[in-house]
Amino acid sequence: MEHKRVWVYCRVAHGGADHFDPLEGQRLTLETYAKERGWVIVGSSSDIGSGQSFDRPGFFEFLDAVDDGAVDILLLRSLDRLSRDMNKVTWFWHLLREQGIQIHTIADGENEVDLTLYSLIREAIGKTSV
Repeated sequence: MEHKRVWVYCRVAHGGADHFDPLEGQRLTLETYAKERGWVIVGSSSDIGSGQSFDRPGFFEFLDAVDDGAVDILLLRSLDRLSRDMNKVTWFWHLLREQGIQIHTIADGENEVDLTLYSLIREAIGKTSV
């Protein structure tokens, strides 16, 4: 069995008295998901702030691990934890894919995220079908 090296990334948009609970909940859920698949968690990070920019300390921690060649999978609760801007997400997905790194989410039972044009068109057509 191949042991994939996983980075767990969590983000909430706003700080406040209760922001640690949602971050901790995301982290625990993602770690459980990874362990159930036999993946090795090589690191985790989190951020509190807008998803409009990638200028976040926790995100930079992940990028450092990528530079070190230590990661096979970025694991998120959903793609909007990376960014709510789909253009940025798609651009970043392509960059990671060139490095051999996959993005996985646990939202809606998804596994590996596929942002190829074919996949996006197929999904759009499926949502408009009657």
